[in-house]
Amino acid sequence: MDLQSLLTSIGNTRSNPPDSATYTWYPTAAESDRSQPHYVNKDVKLGIDFQVSKLPFEALQVMDARLVTIAPGSCNEKHRHSHEAIFVLLSGQGEIIIDHQAMPLELGCVASVPRWVVHQCRNTSSEAPLMLLAITDFGLTSAVLGNYDAKTRLKAGGVDAFAAEDRD
Repeated sequence: MDLQSLLTSIGNTRSNPPDSATYTWYPTAAESDRSQPHYVNKDVKLGIDFQVSKLPFEALQVMDARLVTIAPGSCNEKHRHSHEAIFVLLSGQGEIIIDHQAMPLELGCVASVPRWVVHQCRNTSSEAPLMLLAITDFGLTSAVLGNYDAKTRLKAGGVDAFAAEDRD
């Protein structure tokens, strides 16, 4: 199904709004319940040391909000996925590499990554963790294509086979 057909199908479907008790608000992303990370990857040889925590916005069906925390001097793995992503730098300093182009990340910076484009974030600080808010259309993409994370990154120990040909 192409995107236009999917949007038409969604537009023709009416659902009831969620109960207001399911609305969630946090003064800061750091105050959300992140006790159980969704995904953790550490590979000293590759300089990878980060975790991803889902922010508990249960009422969201299409969008997905996650907190990405990268240890000082580390990065996440180069990867790509079927969902689009918008990243907002909440704290720290670093760079984001999108399709081999590196761009600095400073407090409040916003970066977007299209579907299937290889990307990676690096924490350039030797002292403070880098924290990014990642907003994606994971819910919609998973409904159409299946759970990409479970099929690849979470089963393969952080190795993204789809991005392997793009590794330097």
